[in-house]
Amino acid sequence: MNTLAKRLLAALLISLGLIPSASARLRVTTTTTDLAALAETVGGDRVDVFSLSRPLQDAHYLDATPGMIVRISRSDLFIENGFDLEMGWVPEVLRETRNRNVRSGGPGHVNASNGIQAIQVPERIHRDMGDVHPSGNPHYTLDPIIAQQAARNIADGLIRVDPRHADTYRANLEAFIARSDEVVNEWVARFEPHAGSRLIIYHKHFDYMFERLGLGIADSIEPLPGLAPSARHVAGLIARHTPDTVRMVVMEPWHDQRVGRQVADGIGVPLLILCPTVGSCEGAGDLIGLFETNARKLLELLEAEASE
Repeated sequence: MNTLAKRLLAALLISLGLIPSASARLRVTTTTTDLAALAETVGGDRVDVFSLSRPLQDAHYLDATPGMIVRISRSDLFIENGFDLEMGWVPEVLRETRNRNVRSGGPGHVNASNGIQAIQVPERIHRDMGDVHPSGNPHYTLDPIIAQQAARNIADGLIRVDPRHADTYRANLEAFIARSDEVVNEWVARFEPHAGSRLIIYHKHFDYMFERLGLGIADSIEPLPGLAPSARHVAGLIARHTPDTVRMVVMEPWHDQRVGRQVADGIGVPLLILCPTVGSCEGAGDLIGLFETNARKLLELLEAEASE
């Protein structure tokens, strides 16, 4: 194809809205603030990003709204987390959107989990397992090393809808990979003296990060995913654990902290509230900041406990 033909084709695609003009910023919509931060990192000043969930909202439990449908319909790129995190509302929203490009399989649709090896994939699914994710744990963005694949998927999506700036997106991607490798490896080394320390969690939210840092999970306040604990379950946790078997109780801010405090006090260990998403606490302005903020909170408490 000669130069003139390429220009005519580009002009046609722009006029049809299939690719943006050179000066226009891409309209990117994500399901979570973690993905929004990653899209901003890879897209740089070429993107205008909006997250459908707020920092302290649990993306499992959002409801589809007309506003979501309008927002996605007007987007050049739609990014979802995948691994069934948004299974209760994203399919409904995408069915109603008028923009076929951002539906599953379209050039403007990104499932950020593609190519990621999930942990905790159940061998079988049945009703008495609770609110389990058939595809495995969806909270991979808490580990920036694993999130590198999500960043690659986002870069690919940006290039599909804006191929003229492919070099920019690839350069931003490589910068993120290099920086996340450096930061995470530094923190892994700092956690080596505490390798194997075991924690009680509320929900399986931080498991990718714990695995990266060499920490283990002894038990869960949720008897099953998504199921609130009974008084009997809480009493059982307190009865079977001591400060010799667990170092702390860790939970998200959107669950009942009174229950977390009851378990922690009953065992005689501290309760730590970690940052579940980008923007949910100071210092967690992007994925690397989120990881560092949580790692710092964990390490400070582990070191304080060890010195007593």
